Amino acid sequence: MKKTVLILTGLLLAWAAGAQTSREELLSHMELTAGNYANYPAPTGHLTPAPEGYEAFYISHYGRHGSRYMTSDKAYRRLRHQLDSARALGILTPYGKDVRRRIKVASADARDRAGELTALGARQHQAIARRMYDNYPALLSQPLQVSANSSDSRRVMLSMAYFVNELKALNPSLSVSMDASQHDLYYIKSNKAIVVPPCPTDGMLYDKLEQFKHKLLSGEPQMQALFTDPDKARTFINPCEMAEDLFKTAIDMYCLPELGIRFDDLFGEKGMIDGFRVHNASWCLWEGLMPGSEKSYYRIYPLLQNFLDEADAMIAAGGKGIRLRFGHDSIVLPFTFVLGFPEATNTTDDMENLHKTFSIFRLIPMAANVQLVFFRKDGSNDILVKFLMNENETSVPVKTDCYPYYHWSDVSTYYRNLIEDAHLQYQTPEEDED
Repeated sequence: MKKTVLILTGLLLAWAAGAQTSREELLSHMELTAGNYANYPAPTGHLTPAPEGYEAFYISHYGRHGSRYMTSDKAYRRLRHQLDSARALGILTPYGKDVRRRIKVASADARDRAGELTALGARQHQAIARRMYDNYPALLSQPLQVSANSSDSRRVMLSMAYFVNELKALNPSLSVSMDASQHDLYYIKSNKAIVVPPCPTDGMLYDKLEQFKHKLLSGEPQMQALFTDPDKARTFINPCEMAEDLFKTAIDMYCLPELGIRFDDLFGEKGMIDGFRVHNASWCLWEGLMPGSEKSYYRIYPLLQNFLDEADAMIAAGGKGIRLRFGHDSIVLPFTFVLGFPEATNTTDDMENLHKTFSIFRLIPMAANVQLVFFRKDGSNDILVKFLMNENETSVPVKTDCYPYYHWSDVSTYYRNLIEDAHLQYQTPEEDED
């Protein structure tokens, strides 16, 4: 056992060293600066074979929708108004005129498509489904029940449909059910009825984040580049707000490769990295993962409970199946933290250096997903499970003698105790948030 622990410790240390995000990595792969807008990365392809005699019988999954348009056209509307006003005043530089032209093209393409799935988003889910089939052909070639449900967002429902239809195309004998009912939103989305305990340092962290944002996304380089008279432009433009709108537009273009438009040139390498660092810190704080922040991830515990209960029901029934859930990055990120994945838990309130140990592009790129794959052996009651983060094997804080596999009895006990120790409290119906 001591030797096993040492081996596992070595693996985790090796992972920690490799997971650090350096400036050199970002410079080599600038698309990673898109953060949660980054395209889904190809998995490593290395999956450790199950111990002898064990076969997969159940896959439990939660996935984010695929690549999408921005969820609102506010950024486009503000930018068009600002650049049109500057044009009317005659203070656009030649470069500013070119940016205005590109904004108009991108805005026209996005019209009436706020938050909708892109063609790339559809392809991402089809590819993930194909790899699931290819990774576990003995299971997925059978006439299984595939149960899927999603949030009531169109992009999420469509992601579910593309994923499930791809599985069905690969194996027509699959029996498929899909649903997108409010009935399931209490675990598919963040459960707002759960009371988040107040934290006295939370407000200070938001003040710190605002200062960090104004420092790194000040908008001053863009003001100088776009306008011949930046002072006059400041009379109707908030530079920091404009920089945020431009950065969101720049990273959303990674979701629309067919459009052939980019805005990275507005920021340059340093500016894109700085924008990523701001969004990276923002997500870490918003979801309660940053030390000293309110534990908003408590609202994800119903999803964990659902994973546990449905797995135990499948095991007790001695059945086989595929369970798919589809939702959002705001669920995947805290869920990985609750599960204790090392990719999500190495956080700090040092926003300047947070990106070195915690990176949202590793956790919530478009189509991000968590998969638990269950294995059993004839003649044995010992169920094994392994955890996949974006289809790559990862670890959880549970002791094991067969990493990356864990004994389900140990895993279930650990997470049920975690939920119990949280002492969740629920608002009464009349106090429920919208």
